Amino acid sequence: MDYKYLKNPRNLKAFFKEASSSEISSILEKLAALRDEVKAEETAKELAEKQRQEFLSGLLNDLDNHNFTIEDLATLKGIQTKLNRPKMKARYEYEGIDGQMYLWSGQGKIPKAMAEVMKRDNITDKNHYLIDKE
Repeated sequence: MDYKYLKNPRNLKAFFKEASSSEISSILEKLAALRDEVKAEETAKELAEKQRQEFLSGLLNDLDNHNFTIEDLATLKGIQTKLNRPKMKARYEYEGIDGQMYLWSGQGKIPKAMAEVMKRDNITDKNHYLIDKE
């Protein structure tokens, strides 16, 4: 049974129909203790989240005050991020349907714009668009 069933006064009355007043009082005491326990857990979670937010806010303010960037932190920690990873050299160049020139490294799926151009020009081999044809 779901606790939501007991939220309805009529269901609550039917549920405790056979219970005596002393049994109901005992249950009320246990529910009050449970309420206090749940309330304490909720308060502790709220406090922990508030402290976390304050810490992060202070950290960001300190970084800003000292003109540090995320990249500076990454280098201190020794983490290589996408930002400081060298970009791959473009291997393919093609003119899109819109007339602009596009570059593609050859990694991953063929870009949709390149596929459209290949379809338009009836070209089946992507090597037609290689920059350095060796």
